Amino acid sequence: MASQKPDLQTTKKIFSQWNREKLVNYAASLSKAMGAERAKHKALTSQIESAKDWLQGLTLVEEIGQHLSSTLNLDEVLALLLKRVTEALNAEDGSILLTEEISGDLIFQISLGAISEEIKPFRIPKGEGIAGEVALTGVPIRVDNAQKDKRHFKQIDIDTGFLTQTILCVPLLTRQRVIGVIEVFNKRSGPFTDEDQVILSSIANFAAIAIENARLHQRVLAERDRVVLAQEETSRKLQRDLHDGPTQLVAAIQMNLDFAKQALKKDPSLVEKELDEIIGLAQKATHQMRTLLFELRPLVLETQGLAAALTTFLKRRQKDERTALHLTVNSDRPDNAIPRLISKSEMAIFAIVQEAVNNALKHAMAYNIYVSLDLKKDRLSVTILDDGQGFDLNAVSNNYEDRGSYGMINIKERAAVAGGNLAIKSAPGAGAEIQVNILLTPGLLVAERDEA
Repeated sequence: MASQKPDLQTTKKIFSQWNREKLVNYAASLSKAMGAERAKHKALTSQIESAKDWLQGLTLVEEIGQHLSSTLNLDEVLALLLKRVTEALNAEDGSILLTEEISGDLIFQISLGAISEEIKPFRIPKGEGIAGEVALTGVPIRVDNAQKDKRHFKQIDIDTGFLTQTILCVPLLTRQRVIGVIEVFNKRSGPFTDEDQVILSSIANFAAIAIENARLHQRVLAERDRVVLAQEETSRKLQRDLHDGPTQLVAAIQMNLDFAKQALKKDPSLVEKELDEIIGLAQKATHQMRTLLFELRPLVLETQGLAAALTTFLKRRQKDERTALHLTVNSDRPDNAIPRLISKSEMAIFAIVQEAVNNALKHAMAYNIYVSLDLKKDRLSVTILDDGQGFDLNAVSNNYEDRGSYGMINIKERAAVAGGNLAIKSAPGAGAEIQVNILLTPGLLVAERDEA
């Protein structure tokens, strides 16, 4: 029997059902694919924007690094750094605090914006507050609600009228050492982000190097000024010593020679006595000039060491003074020997004794001045003691610049150069004692250093 063809209505029904299923499945697949493509596009767009931000951040870091390297003035470095950072991170304000080397405390340096004129210099104890914690740990801190954070010093807000809301604080690191922190406050477009922290940390790395360079430059300038002052002080002292000593003696010799010349014509019997007096004056002038030359450069110190140099120095000074000068050397080494130190340490110790003895001879009105070198194991003590009228140590220390003399300052600086700790004791009517205690490390001992 011949097969019966489906009628048109049945065909439409079958086709429509099949088409509808296929179209639905195709539409679902297409929608899914389009969703995935949109997600990919969104991710790519986000990556592109993030890359742009990173590029801008890197450009900013490079730009700030170049600006910071253009000056060695510390104040200019800090002002430039803070200005560019607050602008770049869209922050209302910021501040920089640097670490004090001895205590580890943070010392406020600079601030910009609303609180710049209100805030006064202050210090933050090591490890306290947000900045102190960053300085102690070397780890950045980001705070989204400063008013609820117990570490935030709210008193500063009260004093300045500035409401701190958000904080980003990063360490200034150089050679694995924290030299300070940089903080920014209140980002205008919301809380600080991870990207802000990375950018600020990168800038801080450049900034730490620039700050260290500026500090080193300041120390070099200060050392230059100190050397100039020391040279001027030495020049003035030499001028005074020449005027008060050999110059007066030479003038007396000239007067006596004139008298001897007149006596030769009128009464020759007076000439011999006058010539004896002239010879005495000439010998005294020669001794004083040789003493000045010795004090300027004691060659015996270079060839024989401290004990010999101090012995020679005190013997030379004793000839011109009524005050009794004493030297004692006590050592636990064979032959009571004091080991040779590196040149700068020996020169510094000699200069300390020289300055202290000369000051005592000039001002103390002492009957005795005692100088001692005491060596026990690896510790050398140098002591200058007098039984004179003494002085008010605090008053002298506070007024030294006004007095126009740098004796005490020179002693302190030379004690540091010698590698020792300085102790000074004095009171009116009780004499004075100056002592320098030095730990003889291998780097200070000539023989041990040369062997190393």
